[in-house]
Amino acid sequence: MEEKNRFSQLLDNLMEEAELKNYMLAQKLQYDVSYISKWVSGRMIPSEKTAEKVMQGISDCIVEDASDRGRKNLLSIYKVENCEELKMAIYDNLEAEYLYVKELQKSIGNEVAPKTQYFPEMNLRQYISKMHHPVLRRVNSLNIVSLMDLMTMEYEDRIQFTTIDNERMPESTRYPDVHYSMVINIRPDKWRYVEDTLFLIHLITDNAMIDFQLYGDSQAMGKMIFAVRNDFVISGILINRNICMSVGVSEDSDTCNTIYKNIRMQCSRERLLFRTTNIRNMISNFEYSHTLLSQNLRWEIGHLTEHFLPDDLFEEIIKKLSKEKKILDEDRVRMIHKLTQKVVQESEIRILISEAAFSNMVIEHKIDFFNHPIYLNANQRMRCMEYILSLCENNHNLDMRLIYGKFGLDFDYSDNQSTFLADTITHLRLKHVGSPNNVMIVNRMDMHRIFERTFEELWDYGDNVILKDRRMVTEYIKHMMRSIELTSNLEKENN
Repeated sequence: MEEKNRFSQLLDNLMEEAELKNYMLAQKLQYDVSYISKWVSGRMIPSEKTAEKVMQGISDCIVEDASDRGRKNLLSIYKVENCEELKMAIYDNLEAEYLYVKELQKSIGNEVAPKTQYFPEMNLRQYISKMHHPVLRRVNSLNIVSLMDLMTMEYEDRIQFTTIDNERMPESTRYPDVHYSMVINIRPDKWRYVEDTLFLIHLITDNAMIDFQLYGDSQAMGKMIFAVRNDFVISGILINRNICMSVGVSEDSDTCNTIYKNIRMQCSRERLLFRTTNIRNMISNFEYSHTLLSQNLRWEIGHLTEHFLPDDLFEEIIKKLSKEKKILDEDRVRMIHKLTQKVVQESEIRILISEAAFSNMVIEHKIDFFNHPIYLNANQRMRCMEYILSLCENNHNLDMRLIYGKFGLDFDYSDNQSTFLADTITHLRLKHVGSPNNVMIVNRMDMHRIFERTFEELWDYGDNVILKDRRMVTEYIKHMMRSIELTSNLEKENN
């Protein structure tokens, strides 16, 4: 029996999962049932002229006409919560497979991919196109490894290698069964501290919703290998910033698994750059307290956290969460709050705070309270800002600077995450507030030193980006307070 193309395999699997017959799909699309049979068998695929309409119709039919059991299974497989999201996810999956088959028709004159292909040379854009294989749309279970000299590439090319996602899936969805281990080459002697460090933060933030682990090892130098267990592998040699030589592409499972296992063996704990954890574990393991009691505290704040709350507002929030049974240990959290107050009010500490941290709180009304998203009313927002203003005006051991401009990087850097640096422990709080594991502890001393050097360069970056004058910083905070008053009055008028 002739092997099916990937589009036909997916369509057959979807119909089987939804417990649909060919004639049911034919009625929905108003096509003759013979067309459906040919699509399912692989003898034909929809024409380019009608493909978009057909795939939309298939997605609607799969979801709307599926059996109750089939629809429930599909919701679980695609990790979505409602039928509209499921339709978008199925459409995206069908589209990816359809485009893959059409590209095969154009490039090799066949709808079924050969098990292995070889290319003497590729530029990075071509490599990326091959790497973004349709199998990556399968979100229910993926095991991926890569060995890539990522930091050698141009910034705009790096971005294309950063995420394994489905663009139509909701950003808040977690994919715990998608496991991705990436090994890159870290060379401090060639590190561009602001650009490269911010890129690394961008990389781990963009992959926060999957089980993503980042490793550093010189074995990645000049390598470009990406493998999905059981399914797909592409490998090549990076000879400069843009060209790969000797590129092999394979869907042979034995080949994929051999390469997968060889790379996975290099993913040891000592090579791990960041250790994933969460705030609750940091509190119970006393790591949170260590970050406050360590020497040489330097914080880069991209979103407002529990570190900047007056006592009365803190109590209001903790009582609210206590009623919802979301706080693990109220006494421990209260003790941490008192310790934090002592630190920010009396200790020598340097804080780089992004203007987006203020403006997002004013506009979105949200802060991160021990990884719980908390929405503040106008009075609460004002008290929060008044407290921060008092810190700036009264604690002369605290040096606060404002990130007010753009860094002029070659990629669109999102600065909503926060970094807490100290001599003994450094950790990042990513922007996905409410995610169970959105805290990354720096795991290696070389990476810790990179973050230290990066902070120092950011601290003195330049007057066009960093507001250094204390008076100008306090004036900006007062401006934000006036903005709270303005938005509050507008809300009252509208109500």
